[in-house]
Amino acid sequence: MPDTPFLTIDLDRVRANYRAVRAALPEATVYYAVKANPAPEIIRLLVSLSYGNTIKKAADVAFAHRLGVRRFSFDAADDLENLGRLAPDSVAACRFLVDAPASGTPFGRKFGCAPDEAIRLLSRAADLGLRPALCFHVGSQQCDIRAWTTGMTQASGIAKALSSKGIRLESINLGGGFPVAYRDPVPSLAECAAAIRSGLDPSLPPLAIEPGRVIVASAGTIHASVVSVAERDRRWVYLDIGRYNGLAETENEYIPYRLTTSHPSTPDGPVVIAGPTCDGDDVLYQHTPYRLPLALSAGDRVDIHDVGAYTASYSSVSFNGIPPLPTYFTGAPTGTFAGRHVLAELHGIEPAALDDLDFLSETLQRTLKQAGATVCDVVSKRFEPQGVTVLALLAESHASVHTYPERGSMFVDVFTCGPHADPAEAVRLLGEALSASRVVSQTVHRGQS
Repeated sequence: MPDTPFLTIDLDRVRANYRAVRAALPEATVYYAVKANPAPEIIRLLVSLSYGNTIKKAADVAFAHRLGVRRFSFDAADDLENLGRLAPDSVAACRFLVDAPASGTPFGRKFGCAPDEAIRLLSRAADLGLRPALCFHVGSQQCDIRAWTTGMTQASGIAKALSSKGIRLESINLGGGFPVAYRDPVPSLAECAAAIRSGLDPSLPPLAIEPGRVIVASAGTIHASVVSVAERDRRWVYLDIGRYNGLAETENEYIPYRLTTSHPSTPDGPVVIAGPTCDGDDVLYQHTPYRLPLALSAGDRVDIHDVGAYTASYSSVSFNGIPPLPTYFTGAPTGTFAGRHVLAELHGIEPAALDDLDFLSETLQRTLKQAGATVCDVVSKRFEPQGVTVLALLAESHASVHTYPERGSMFVDVFTCGPHADPAEAVRLLGEALSASRVVSQTVHRGQS
């Protein structure tokens, strides 16, 4: 057993939580909020390409765009101008400030512009050749489901105002904020989803969400030890972990974590719980009522539950000489393969090409081979009055296209296992062969890389 304190993350629980989110809001695209826990082991399960911070340097925008990021958020004019200059043809989602109830860990007024300002900025985004979108966040650990209804209602008003100007939004990102039951009950994902739908206007563009806490929090446990116990005005219990090496969210006692000890059945009493550093602010709980066993003494184990989010990512490098919080992982990614899954939309294609079954079949096979894939078989079907589906069975997995000639667009799905076939290159080559004016793609890493 490693020396305490350390964090364990159950990857199987992360996967189950992600699936629960998908089931609650199947109509929404899910982007993981990396800040909640950026561990590579988690990212390999939950890969997406978006840049959701509204506060970023121009150099950050240029770097992200070079890496293939095509979704950015902003809430100020200068950042928007940077996007227009350094991230052409990207989705630019304006973050507006929601008139929502206070959350467990509120953002205050740091992020988000007024709805009227969002309308002006998104009009400018369209002029810059960007693809306008909306985003908002109801606050982290939001326990009042009315917040999502309010946010959706405000988003609907902004969307209608833009529509009257001939501007259609690409998407609306609701952010995260879905609550976790630490010590007290909270609304379920189903209740949050119902609140979102209650404010949903059928004319609105596709939805996206950006959960973090609700995906990783319950997967984590911090294993700590008692450093000492002191009897003063009250009984003080000092742990070997505190606000500066993992428990930053105990500031203002916002998050009341659930604790268990090695003395579960002994008599208990009220305590003040503090961290190990020489900083006077390193007190975890002195107003929130906590009771711990009276037999608790130096060296005893204390486990802190539901701490997979905002713990290791908040741990200082070496404050007071304490090293960062070590993290260990249990559970394994599904399977033992490494796969890349590219989902793409191609726009601006000649309708005649999109209704030519033989041409599309030949073009798909050629571009797949150029990208290193081995085509084993191809099946295709033409639909009435128009539209074509072509499916290629690959030695590496599969690829398919489905066309919409009336819109000049097609959907592309390419999945390959192993390192040799490059699905992203296949999509790029297909876009070139069809002279697509715009390609929107997302790569998801499947399995174990």
